[in-house]
Amino acid sequence: MNHLMILFKVLFLNKASLKFASGVCLGISFSIAVILSTIGLMDGFSEILETNLKKSTGDIHFISRRGFFQLEDSVESVLKKLNIKTYSPLIQSEAFVVKGNTSRGIAIKGISPDSYKNVTGLNVDNEKIKQGVYLGKELAKSLNVKVDDFIVLTLAKGNSALSELPLLKRFKVVGVIDHGIYQKDMRFAYMELSELQSLIKADNHINMVVLNIEKPQEHRMFGVKESIKQKLFDLEETLGSSFRFRPYWHDFSHLLEAVEHEKLTISLILQVIVIVSVFNALAFIIFLNEKRSKDIFLFQALGLSKKKLLGLWVSLLTLFWVISCLISLVWLRIFDYALANWSVFKLPGHVYQLEQLALEIKTEDYILVFSVAVVWMLLISFIGLWRIARQPLLAGLRKEFA
Repeated sequence: MNHLMILFKVLFLNKASLKFASGVCLGISFSIAVILSTIGLMDGFSEILETNLKKSTGDIHFISRRGFFQLEDSVESVLKKLNIKTYSPLIQSEAFVVKGNTSRGIAIKGISPDSYKNVTGLNVDNEKIKQGVYLGKELAKSLNVKVDDFIVLTLAKGNSALSELPLLKRFKVVGVIDHGIYQKDMRFAYMELSELQSLIKADNHINMVVLNIEKPQEHRMFGVKESIKQKLFDLEETLGSSFRFRPYWHDFSHLLEAVEHEKLTISLILQVIVIVSVFNALAFIIFLNEKRSKDIFLFQALGLSKKKLLGLWVSLLTLFWVISCLISLVWLRIFDYALANWSVFKLPGHVYQLEQLALEIKTEDYILVFSVAVVWMLLISFIGLWRIARQPLLAGLRKEFA
C-alpha cells in the first residue's frame, strides 16, 4: 500500500499530469451533464406541460354525448359514491372576440369561480368575473387588450348555432389568465356561468364537468396517472356510455408519448460524447505509462506487482468517475440557471406550447447515467490496461537505460 501511495504521488505531483487529469475530468463531467440535461429537459417539458394542463381541466373532465345536460342528483350521487368531492360544472362554447379591426375565434367558458378555482387552481376572482370577462394571456396580447379595456363577444344563441341570429355584446376585461400553455392562453376566455347560460339561453344546463380525484394512499405506489385511469374506468362503468370521459393529458397524449420516445433516442445518441471523453481517460493512462515508465519500472523492481499496478490504474479511473460525477452536478446548476434566466433559451410558445423549460431530473436518472458512464469507462479503458499488463518487466528496463 505504501508503494502505491508513493507511486501515486510521483505520477501526479507535477503540472503536466494535473492539467491533463483536470481536462479529462472536465470533459467527462460535461458529457455526463449534457446527457442528464437532455433527460431533464424532456422530463421537465412533460412535467410542466402536464401541470399546466390541469389548470384548465383538473384531473378529469366529462361531457354528455347529447350536448347540454343538467347535473342531476343521480350524477352527483355517483360522484359522491366514487369519493369525488372536488368538481365544477361549466359551459364551454365557441365565440368570436372583436377588438377594433381584429377578431379571434375563441372558446368561452362559463364557470362558477369558487368551485372552478378549487379544481384547477386558476386565480379567478369571484367578484371581478361578475363585472366582465377574463382573457388568456396570449389572447390579450394579440388583441392588444389590457385590464379595464372593452371587447365585443359574438355568441350563438340557443343550443343550435343556426337557430337565431348571433348575439353581440360588449364586455369589460377584468383580468388575464396565465395557463402556462400557449394554445390555451391564446384561445380561452372566462365569464360567470349564470351570465353565459343567460346569453345562450341554456337555462340551468351545462355541457362539461371538471373534477379532481382523491389520491388514496394505496394508489400512490402506482402513480397519479394510474389512479386517474382507474377512476376513469369507474366513472365509465357507473355513468355509462351517455358521457365521454377524458383525462387532463388527453389532448396532448401524442406529444407526451413522442417526448418519451425522443428522450430515449437522444440519450442513446449522446452516449457518443461520453465515449469520446472516456478515450481521453485512456489516453491519460497511456501518457503516464509512457512518460513515467522509468519510475514505474523502479517500483516494479522494488516489488510492486502487475496486479497492484493495474489496481492503481483502476483506482485512478474510479477517482476520475467520482470527480466527474460531482463536477457534472455543478454543470447542471449552471444549465438550470441559464434556462431560467437567459432570454436566448426562451422558446417560441406557438411551436413548443411552452415558453420556458426547467430541468426535472429524477434520482433514477442520476443512477442510470452515472452507472452507464462508469461502465463505458471500464470497458474502453480495459484495452489500454490489457496492453500495459502485457508489457514485460524488461521493457521498463530498456526504457530505464535508453
